[in-house]
Amino acid sequence: MVSTAVYPAGAAPIAHDTSNDWLPTQSDRTSLFASPQHSLLAYGQALVLQTHNQHQQLCAQSQALLQQAQTQALPPVLMGMLPFNVNHDSYLFVPQRLHMRGPLSSNEGINTTASFAQSDALASSSARASVSGPTQLRPEPTAAEFETLVASALPHLNDNPLSKIVLARTLCAQLAQPLARQQLWDQLLQLNPQGYNFLMNMADHQHDNPCFFGASPELLVRRMGAQVSVNPLAGTAARHPDGGATDQAVGQALLNSPKDRHEHAIVIESVVAALQPFCETLQVPDGPSLATTATLWHLSTPITGTLKAPYASSLELALAMHPTPAVCGAPMLAARDYIEATEPFAREFFTGAVGWNNLDGDGEWAVAIRCGHYQPGHIRLYAGAGIVAESDPTSERIETGNKLRTMLNALGCAPSEIEQSILE
Repeated sequence: MVSTAVYPAGAAPIAHDTSNDWLPTQSDRTSLFASPQHSLLAYGQALVLQTHNQHQQLCAQSQALLQQAQTQALPPVLMGMLPFNVNHDSYLFVPQRLHMRGPLSSNEGINTTASFAQSDALASSSARASVSGPTQLRPEPTAAEFETLVASALPHLNDNPLSKIVLARTLCAQLAQPLARQQLWDQLLQLNPQGYNFLMNMADHQHDNPCFFGASPELLVRRMGAQVSVNPLAGTAARHPDGGATDQAVGQALLNSPKDRHEHAIVIESVVAALQPFCETLQVPDGPSLATTATLWHLSTPITGTLKAPYASSLELALAMHPTPAVCGAPMLAARDYIEATEPFAREFFTGAVGWNNLDGDGEWAVAIRCGHYQPGHIRLYAGAGIVAESDPTSERIETGNKLRTMLNALGCAPSEIEQSILE
């Protein structure tokens, strides 16, 4: 389905804007994406594409929408999300107006969006509600049920064809007031200054739009001209709060863990196989290195390459790799079928991809993890863990709890609430 919204008369859309005069007063209509390379602030949704990719038609339809945007003098940039299962609908849109710039610096955390746009207009929502509004945190599945899911999966990993399955759990929270988007955005940037932060509206009403938000540490793909970069993460350990020798020892133990290196190798093999048909050259490190967030260690393998002409777009590359074994399992179809038959909730855009793609095919897509889905009055938070034959159910439950901390901290939950919610 393609839908079109009329933008205000006399308010010409701006692509790659260098001024900030256009910023509207309704923050609930603003979507944001910030990476170590680019920052995008978009207002409104002039064109919307909601369709599946069952027949590999999404790239062609997206390119047609971008050409339509150019014809209508709209920003020729598509933003939004791909679902975990691309046979379900994506949510992609051409913004009514767009401001695009380089990375946000770490000192732009508090009032970041206001600084970004030289205005405090986006802070208007903070007067309505604090971020610390979640009540009635409810796990789905519970911690015990998740351990049972992991234990039930292990026998399948000793049989062909499955070598890995990623299983997830969620926390549901009720909100007494509308989401305070400005405060949430500032918190996401403070907690994940070197990552991929996003807040994407999933409708374009005047107030309180549903949205998908998160602080992902993982780049699915970046394409700039002929150059392509990916950075798969698989294998995780909680950082020690001392930040010193004990913390470094945790990281080194992860790097030396046979179980985690096995899990990571499955991901790298799949990603390289997906990229090779598109590339003249690929540079793949011999083994993983360590990457960190504020709370976690990850095994990381940065991969770069040069594309063959004609260059595939960032969206085409994302669809070719997604979902990777880091968020689904291997082989993909068997793992996806197992997940959808087993997990007691629909993933929707969790473990999908979030980002942007322009008319020239340049763009960035992050893996949609460390994230949440807001609908008026309700938030669902997500976390998953990769399960291989050597996995221990309790360890995997602890890993998902550590991953849930990112969003619980961003929402301002008290430490006691966080500990209780991830243990239930």
